[in-house]
Amino acid sequence: MNRGEFLQGLQNALSGKVPPVVVRDNLNYYNDYIRGEVQKGRDERDVMEELGDPRLIARTIIDTTPDAGDGMYEEYRPFGSYVGGAGSTEWEKSESGAGASPEDVFGRQIHYFDLSKWYWKVLAVVIVILVMTVVITIVTGLLAFLIPLLPAIIVVCFIMWFIQRYGG
Repeated sequence: MNRGEFLQGLQNALSGKVPPVVVRDNLNYYNDYIRGEVQKGRDERDVMEELGDPRLIARTIIDTTPDAGDGMYEEYRPFGSYVGGAGSTEWEKSESGAGASPEDVFGRQIHYFDLSKWYWKVLAVVIVILVMTVVITIVTGLLAFLIPLLPAIIVVCFIMWFIQRYGG
């Protein structure tokens, strides 16, 4: 098994069972680990034997990820897919023809935030309530300031209208 086959097997085993960010992070971690070991002079096959079956690694990741399970998450679709073939060791274009790496076109890592947990939803509701409270407080404060001045404003407006209409 080469690096491409290992990463493709890991991606297939994790996709849809853990959040996409977990899939991406683990693919990047193992890709970097394998590349680093090969750069140190180790044979890629030795590194692959040391790592073992990607499905077993995926099972461990799934077991240690909170709320992981079958069909709980959407399929992982990276910007560029790792295509493992004979001798393939690089990120290649996916079926859609998009990008060439797990990084965006400017070379920056793409970060995803999983905001589907219940506590993020509660936090969003609390923030909305706080913002609404501040807005209502500001509006009522302005009205409380302007209402006592309203008769004077009306009189001034009437005088200005009268002067424009009948004055010279």
